[in-house]
Amino acid sequence: MNVTPAAPPQPAVQDEPGKAQLAAIVAGAAIGMAIGYAPAFNATAGVFAPAILREFHWTREQAVVSYAASMGGLAAASPFIGMLMDRFGVRRVILASAIVFSIAVACMSLQSGSIGEWIALSLVIGVSGAATSVLGYLAILPQWFDRRLGLATGCAMIGLGVGAAAAPTATQHLIAAVHWRATYQIIACVSLVGSLLACALIRERKTATRSARRHDRFINGAGSEPAFSAVKLCTIFAVAFLTSSATLSLNPHLPALLTDRGLSAGAAAHCASLIGVGILVGRLLSGILIDRFHAPFVGAGFFLAGAAGYLLLMNAASVQSALFACACIGLAIGAEGDLLSYLIRAYLGLRRFGLHYGIAFAGYAFGAVIGPLLAGRYFDLNGSYELPLRLAPLVLLVACVLLVSLGKYRALQSSPLDAQLASAET
Repeated sequence: MNVTPAAPPQPAVQDEPGKAQLAAIVAGAAIGMAIGYAPAFNATAGVFAPAILREFHWTREQAVVSYAASMGGLAAASPFIGMLMDRFGVRRVILASAIVFSIAVACMSLQSGSIGEWIALSLVIGVSGAATSVLGYLAILPQWFDRRLGLATGCAMIGLGVGAAAAPTATQHLIAAVHWRATYQIIACVSLVGSLLACALIRERKTATRSARRHDRFINGAGSEPAFSAVKLCTIFAVAFLTSSATLSLNPHLPALLTDRGLSAGAAAHCASLIGVGILVGRLLSGILIDRFHAPFVGAGFFLAGAAGYLLLMNAASVQSALFACACIGLAIGAEGDLLSYLIRAYLGLRRFGLHYGIAFAGYAFGAVIGPLLAGRYFDLNGSYELPLRLAPLVLLVACVLLVSLGKYRALQSSPLDAQLASAET
């Protein structure tokens, strides 16, 4: 006798949020990321380096080790931050992290020249800054958006791009005007005030989230093995690691690479700035496209564009070709930022979203540390970037294959919550 399986539990009907509330949530996420870890600390580290080198008589390697220490701390902490967000709520974790992060950044102004203190404080900044990055703010959006999650993510990520583009210039002017120590204090204050504003704008949709999690549990108990989630999560982790290690491996070295090829310092800086433009375009465009087309195919297209950019960069004989190559690489960097949270929501659902997203984001962060370090090490030993330039397209190609292997969506495709949870249709 055939037994019809029970229908999944349906969420209680609830008032749909208005467009103004949805816009405020996206704006809050954009503001938070614009003054969070990446713009406030990572994007400004290179600007602080010359002043710190002069004052402490450090080597260049010692001055920039804070980047590796902070990114290592962020990568290691991301899964645990995700667990805390699942347990206590995203907003609370962001607020607590923002306070600790701002205090730690302000303490950078108290450095006495001890490299051990420098590394330790950078590590604290990375750990505390994890929730002030995309890990925290993009964890809010899947609670409110489903059908237009990609567009919402892309719009929010523009805030990160604007912050990362504006922070270095603003920091340079502040250092020239008020010294680097006071500049760290100003950045800390701006980050704290912006984080408080962001937390005032964002909201968590706990009722819808609980309903979605009950639905996810129903699916898991109705014939879906835990191995499914493990395989998908490992695949997404691998994609995040490979793409970030490839696209970011030469990013810090790009000006030097281009000047070594005969470009002027001004032209090299112009090429590097075009990566930022490509990132902004990639974030918004990929967000729009993944709502309309299968996200792995969209992501693979952007990563192939990045691979083409590296191939073109290997043989770039003019400023125009170098500019086009940098724009292609920027598109790939921008797209990977949008993809992670969308893939976790689409394949693993909202149950334990924070943990799953934290693990995937850790892969991205580890790649962002390892890629540039290996590229720099290769240059120190061989005096060129030839091998990293050749490997980056191959790594991106492998990432494309893994991405496409994810197959059809599970959580988004089978979820009955499109009308209730996907508020973006209003």
